[in-house]
Amino acid sequence: MFGPLGPLTVGKKAAKVGYRRFGKAGAVAFGIGAVGGYVVLRKKVKSMMAGDTDDSSSDDGAETSDEAA
Repeated sequence: MFGPLGPLTVGKKAAKVGYRRFGKAGAVAFGIGAVGGYVVLRKKVKSMMAGDTDDSSSDDGAETSDEAA
């Protein structure tokens, strides 16, 4: 969708915010955190759009009903 510029732009903006608040250490932490979050979110959205679900909480056949039999 955005190519390689997406995570770079997100990281740059987050680093700028981190630098303003916490100096160099904040810039590094915010930049890395933002890029990591972007990549994880992008992978999750792609897998959801493709229909691939990797959730362990999906229906595994076990009945969880409150009805008394």
